[in-house]
Amino acid sequence: MKTIILDQIRGSEQGMLQLLEELVNIDSGADALAGINAVAQRIGAFLEVLGFTVEYLETDGAPVQLLARKAQPGKKQVLFSGHMDTVFNQGTAAVRPFKVENGRAYGPGVLDMKGGLVMALYVIRALLENGWQETDMTVLLCGDEEMSHPFTDAVAQFKKAGAGKDAVFNLEFGRVDGSVVTGRKGTTRPTLVVEGIASHAGNEPEKGASAILELAQKTVAIHALNNFAVGTTYNVGVVSGGTMANIVADKAVGEVDVRFKTIVEAEKSIADVQRIVETNYVPHTKTTVTGNVIKFMPFETTPGVQRLYEHYASQAEKLGLAKPGQQYVGGASDAAWPAMTGAPTLCGVGPCGAGAHSDSEYIEVATLTERALLLASCIMELDEL
Repeated sequence: MKTIILDQIRGSEQGMLQLLEELVNIDSGADALAGINAVAQRIGAFLEVLGFTVEYLETDGAPVQLLARKAQPGKKQVLFSGHMDTVFNQGTAAVRPFKVENGRAYGPGVLDMKGGLVMALYVIRALLENGWQETDMTVLLCGDEEMSHPFTDAVAQFKKAGAGKDAVFNLEFGRVDGSVVTGRKGTTRPTLVVEGIASHAGNEPEKGASAILELAQKTVAIHALNNFAVGTTYNVGVVSGGTMANIVADKAVGEVDVRFKTIVEAEKSIADVQRIVETNYVPHTKTTVTGNVIKFMPFETTPGVQRLYEHYASQAEKLGLAKPGQQYVGGASDAAWPAMTGAPTLCGVGPCGAGAHSDSEYIEVATLTERALLLASCIMELDEL
C-alpha cells in the first residue's frame, strides 16, 4: 500500500499546481474576508469528498477558521495545522497572479503558505484513496495568523486540536536549503503612548514637559533589556511625536517588538516593559501602554519535537532524498500552541522557497512532490516514532 500511495503522490504535481493556482489567485489578506472564506470553502469541499466532517468556525467581522476531522480505526492521531490568510491587500492577485517560470511558482501567498496547504491536501487524498486507515486525521486552518489572531479563538482551537496528538505538522514553508523548523521565538508588540505638556520652546521651555524626551529615555531603558545570551530581544522600531521644532512635544508614540525563546522569558518581558512604562523620567509626563500581551508563545524545541524531527529526517533517507536540516528561527507561528500541550510538533514541512511577504515570493515546484512524499512517509511510519 505504501508504494501505491507514494506513486500517486509522484504523479500529482500537475493537480497540485492547478489547485495552487486557484488558491493563490484568490486574495486573502486582512482586507479580504470574503477571499479567506472562499479559500476555506474550496479546501473544505476538497476534504468533504474524502469523507471529512468539515466545520467553518465563524466570528462576526473576523476571518473564518476551518476544522475538519476524519475518524479512522487506526491508533495514531495527526493534526495538520496552518493558515489561509496572506499579508497582501485586495487586488494583489490581479496585478501579480500565479505563474510558473523556470521551475519556480510565483504569486501572493504561494510560499506563505498556500503551497503547504495544497501539498497536505494531496497527501491526505493519496492516503485515503488507497485505503489507508491507520491514522485519525484533523485539519485546522485559521484565517488570521498574519494578524496574530486579534478577534478569534484560534489559539484555543489550536491547543484543543493539538492536545493528545501523536504528531502535529504545521504546513509553513520549508527553508530554501530544505530545512524544517524545530523552534521559533514568541512575540509581543507593545505600543507606548507618552503625554507631556506643550509650551513654546523659545519663550517658556520650562513650562513644558517633553513627551519625546520621556520616550527617548524609555527607549534607552527598553534597549538595555536586550539579552542576546538567552535570546530575548527588544527593539523600539517606530517612533513619532511632536508637531513643530519650536514646540515642546506634548505627545510621542513608540512601537516595540519583543522576541523570546521560552515561556518564562515571555512572562518576564511583559513585566519588564510594564516596569519601564511606570517609571517616570521627565516630571509631569504620563505613559500608557497597549499590546503588552503575548501575541505568539515561543515554539520550544522539546524532546517530543526533536523526536518527530529525527523521524521525519529518517524518512528522507528511506526515500533517497537529502536529509532536511533543522532550524531555530526568529519568526513566530501557530506551531507554538499545540506544542505547548506536549504534542510532538514539526513546523515548516511545506514546499521550499524564499521571499515570504515580498513580491518575489516563490516555491521550488519540485519540492511540492518531494515534501509531500516525506510527509506521507512520515505519517505512514509513525509507529517508528
